[in-house]
Amino acid sequence: MTEFRKRLVDGLVHLPNRDILIKENAYFNSLSPKSPFKKVGDFFKENIVSKGPGVCILFAVLAIILAPITFWAFIIFICAVVFTNHSKEWEDYDYRHRIAEPTLKLFDDKLLMTFHYDSKDLTDSGISYDDALVESHLVRPFNSDYKTDNKSECSYDWGNVNDADAFEFLGRRIYREWVDSDGDSHEEVFFYGSIYKFYTDFTVNGSINIMSTNTKQGLIGIEKEKNIFKPIKDKEIVVIDTENADFAASFDVVASYDEEAYRYLTPTRIEKLLELRKTCFFSICIKGNVMTVAVDDAYKSAAVSAFSADKPCFSADNPKIDLDNRIDRYRNAMLSIYELKDILTK
Repeated sequence: MTEFRKRLVDGLVHLPNRDILIKENAYFNSLSPKSPFKKVGDFFKENIVSKGPGVCILFAVLAIILAPITFWAFIIFICAVVFTNHSKEWEDYDYRHRIAEPTLKLFDDKLLMTFHYDSKDLTDSGISYDDALVESHLVRPFNSDYKTDNKSECSYDWGNVNDADAFEFLGRRIYREWVDSDGDSHEEVFFYGSIYKFYTDFTVNGSINIMSTNTKQGLIGIEKEKNIFKPIKDKEIVVIDTENADFAASFDVVASYDEEAYRYLTPTRIEKLLELRKTCFFSICIKGNVMTVAVDDAYKSAAVSAFSADKPCFSADNPKIDLDNRIDRYRNAMLSIYELKDILTK
């Protein structure tokens, strides 16, 4: 185990910088308004609960009688707090660079909240990264008017191909919105999930593409559903048959060269892929020495928003605990990423 991964397993962080971040997080929370639910809770404690059980019962009876009025009053109160109670200093606060990314760097300075959108990791064509995801059968095809929404990004030493710990992570949503003839709004999601990138200790010629498939109970038993990814039309691409019935029911595989695919798809690897398929729907592209994995939703704690740098709207009850929870979330996400890498590359 490398030094970095050992620190990650042991939960070790740079303690002096953690102490600095605790103070910075306390300062940020001093700028943030209280949650409306917290305000309501404090109001109840101070003005109702503290008056004794008689007042509590009377308030409960009045709340039931006036339920429609109190409900909408509460909604208006929440909206007023959310949209009007942020100071200019809170609005200008650079949460990503002052708290989120420095928290990530407590584990190692080579960790960054970024992702390298290099289509050459997926295809030889000079196309956009999203189009390359489609070409390499990692996400299903989408319309030209699609939109993207990045939920979180993380990169560790990706510029160093010799670093066995290097990885990249992207939580991404690919979707489109439209309005029908009746004026009703609609949304179609083509991909909502996590993209992981690893360097492998082997290099393949061309590429290998492994796609999860679904099966259903049909008239003649279990039937494989139509592959949701881009149809395979390139005659230069070889369809791979491992002669494993369970694997054939769970995956479609194509490769530039069949010998490269069979070298990767050993019996042990096939069993690992089948076991992984029980827990998630995923696709793999191996090109050169880069493996890219797209998982619907996420693999374990490496969730779509695991490395989110979004600024919290409301203050935390305890800034120290709030920071420690963020540290734990980052750590658990990275442990899951390395667990996935070990399953797919070792």
